[in-house]
Formats: sequence, structure tokens, C-alpha cells
Amino acid sequence: MNVKDLYKRFVYYTAVPKCASCREILDFEDKALCKSCLSEYRNIKMINCSRCAKTYDKCICSFDYLEKHFVKRLAKVFRYKHPEGANDRIPSNELIYNLKRERRTDIIEFLTDELERSLAENLDLDGFVITNVPRKKSRTLKYGLDHSAELAKSLGKRLGIEYVSLLESKLARAQKKTRGDERIKNAKFDYRRSAPDVKGKRVLLLDDIVTTGASMGNSATLIKGLGAKEIVGVCVSIAYKDKYVPFEKSSPF
Repeated sequence: MNVKDLYKRFVYYTAVPKCASCREILDFEDKALCKSCLSEYRNIKMINCSRCAKTYDKCICSFDYLEKHFVKRLAKVFRYKHPEGANDRIPSNELIYNLKRERRTDIIEFLTDELERSLAENLDLDGFVITNVPRKKSRTLKYGLDHSAELAKSLGKRLGIEYVSLLESKLARAQKKTRGDERIKNAKFDYRRSAPDVKGKRVLLLDDIVTTGASMGNSATLIKGLGAKEIVGVCVSIAYKDKYVPFEKSSPF
């Protein structure tokens, strides 16, 4: 083992990285999830879309609200799974919880890997730029990061496409505190001053999770107003109701 590898291990173990789900200390070879939680996560990814019958990471089905707001295709990795109890930790969900609250590079890298595979499976990325649905400003200040922006930048770098910051949040309340039509009314955004020119370009629009589609759809409408040729949605997880499959509970996001 060379000096560089020894240094990496020293930094790794000094940080005492823990599994994003069960909180057990990770082995050096692990990223974000321990082996047991990773196995559970992979099982969750095996769930199929009820429309196209593909696993979600190979699916680009959108849904009514997004389709009406210029997002005809939506790449994703998995469906949000509702916990059975208050203490039930679900690895896929925990990745999103941690992404929102902590600046963990291993989680960013893990989800970048997952999104890169999904996009490579489903899209020709020629002519695209990437942006994100912006986080509510007070939440960005509270946690010290806009997680969707961090993930979009990481994904753009991995894909070799330009990251552009186009919008700013005008949310009155955090979306997770709203429900139904209230989410649509609350999902307010505006153009950033001196937003980059995307006229005639294809835009990947990233958000961590899509529930009603209000944030992504309303953001997409503004981006279309900048002259974007096409807008493709990208998210880690979906939690919207599936009209083809009973889905009783609403998402906490």
C-alpha cells in the first residue's frame, strides 16, 4: 500500500463515517451504506413502474402535472417507501434525509453514481445543461447547503455538462409542510438576476424527490420561458400517487 492510499485511509477513519441508514461504522470499501443496508437498498430498487414495467432506474415515465408543465420525461432511481413505524429506517429514504441535512461527500458520490447510471440508460445527453430546483432560503441557511444544487453540480461534472443556476426560491413555507393543492400554490420561484442564457438548449432539471410535481413543474415553466428547447426532469426518488396502484399515505417531504 502506497503513501497516498495510507493517507486516504487515515482521513477516512479519522472522520468515523457511519452508514446513512443504520449508523454503524462503515468499512473503508463502503460508500454511504453498509453492506447489509446496501443489500436492502438494492431490493427496493427492484420495484417496477406500473406504467412501463421497468425498474424505476430504467424508467423515464412522467405524470400528468409534470407533462402539462413541459417535463415530458422524468429520470429517477427509486420510489419512496413509507416506513411501517416511527423507528423504521429504510436505506433509500435515509439517503435523502441525510442528503438534505449533511454535507456528506460519500452520499453525494453515491447518488451521483446512481443518477449517472439512470441517465446513461435512458438519455442521449448531447446538448444538455443541468440546473436544479432551488431550496427554500431559510432551509439553506439552517443546514448550510442547497443539497439539490450540490448534487446537480456533482452530476454535471460527472457527465461533462455545464451546471447553470437559473432560479431562486420564493417559497413561503417548506414544501414538506404543505399538502395537495397547497403545495402547488406554495411552489413559487423566480429568475435569478443575470441568469445564464439557455435559449435553444436542453435542460436537465434536478430535484431530490418529486411528490406532487409542484416544485419541478413550476420551475420548468419558468425555464421554458427562458427559451429552453426541452426540459427533462431528474430526481433521486418519486413519491407521487400512482393511479395504477393503490398508494394511500402521503409523503412527509
